[in-house]
Amino acid sequence: MRLRGFTLLEMIVTVFIFGIVGVVAVQLLAQSVRTTEKVIHRSAVLGEWHRAMNILEQDVVQVNHREVRDEHGDYQPGVLVDASGQIEFTRNGWRNILGHQRSEQQRVAYFLHENQLFRRYWDVLDRAQDSEPIDQLLLQNVYSVEFEMIDRTGREHYFWPPSSYTDSTETYSPLVGIRVTLELAELGTITHLWLVPENLRNSSASEAIES
Repeated sequence: MRLRGFTLLEMIVTVFIFGIVGVVAVQLLAQSVRTTEKVIHRSAVLGEWHRAMNILEQDVVQVNHREVRDEHGDYQPGVLVDASGQIEFTRNGWRNILGHQRSEQQRVAYFLHENQLFRRYWDVLDRAQDSEPIDQLLLQNVYSVEFEMIDRTGREHYFWPPSSYTDSTETYSPLVGIRVTLELAELGTITHLWLVPENLRNSSASEAIES
């Protein structure tokens, strides 16, 4: 029986086919790796966003309208949104696991700096000139953040408190909700709305501060 080997043309065709299969396999593997990396990255971004929103929610739903004294000795309202868009407020429920001698209320602020969202807090409510804030980085790649304050009539305010409330003797705070709108590089525009406690306006805040 006479054995017949591959011709040169058959060898070339075989090598060519295996080459194509190899290239396709490498491309599929590379695409799979890129897809996996994108999924992991997006999961990390979503995880950071959920963490930031959880922290913000824990603060907002425990809003307290207790006034504070700033480092200049001026009184600031329990909830403050100024022209810069920064929000600052007093909150309840600051856990004291180590039993330090401090209030269970905390003064916090949220602001945007160089496309980064920060949470700021102070160890004391009524600050001295040497009171240093502590900043926590919550989110990166944030294009904008906007806080809207909603009163009992449903009106939206971009500054708080409104002058009508500051000058009134109303017992309850008119603030019932806080809406935050974030424009993120990778997640787009996201809006959250939280209801806040309609607790008593602290008419004796000045007395509490001075005592």
